[in-house]
Amino acid sequence: MPITPLHYPLAFALSKTNKKLLLPGVVVGAVIPDIEVPFMWIFFNDLPDHLILHSLVGAVTVGTLLAVVVTWLFYPPIISTIFRVNKDELMEVCTPSAMLFLSCLIGVLSHLLLDYPMHWFNPILWPWVNPYDVVGPLVLFFAPFGPINRTAFWMANRLTSAIMILAWIPILVYYQNNDLWTNHWLGGSRLEPSQ
Repeated sequence: MPITPLHYPLAFALSKTNKKLLLPGVVVGAVIPDIEVPFMWIFFNDLPDHLILHSLVGAVTVGTLLAVVVTWLFYPPIISTIFRVNKDELMEVCTPSAMLFLSCLIGVLSHLLLDYPMHWFNPILWPWVNPYDVVGPLVLFFAPFGPINRTAFWMANRLTSAIMILAWIPILVYYQNNDLWTNHWLGGSRLEPSQ
């Protein structure tokens, strides 16, 4: 998997495909599945570290609900404190609504979309299919170079991470002189940079 912040460029791009989508919901949804990883390491170390929230069933249900709650209750105070973004505007955008729910759902599904190609075990169809029976296509592409759970996974991971790092560049360039943090963490068509 790319490290969690590297899910942001895809979430940002998806939020720009439809001006009604709420960037905070898409962003939180895009990172929320990774909160299960430390819990799996600590409490269920005999299971894969990606399981419930990285499955379609878990992402659509628990992941989306969790993303809505986190966006509503935690996103405004945390982002406004760290990045000095207007907290009242954040709270207005992050109020529970059908659009916030849809934005969080799209974000959670974008996380699965980005992770799927590069995992040597994939819980996307769990609980119906064993995660070890679903290998990402990018890992299979690199399989001739070494074991899928080490070399191929490492190569797929590094390639995906590099692409996502490069994807940050146009975002930063686009907003370099246009209130970077407000546009990144609040979003919204009224905050689009001036032409």
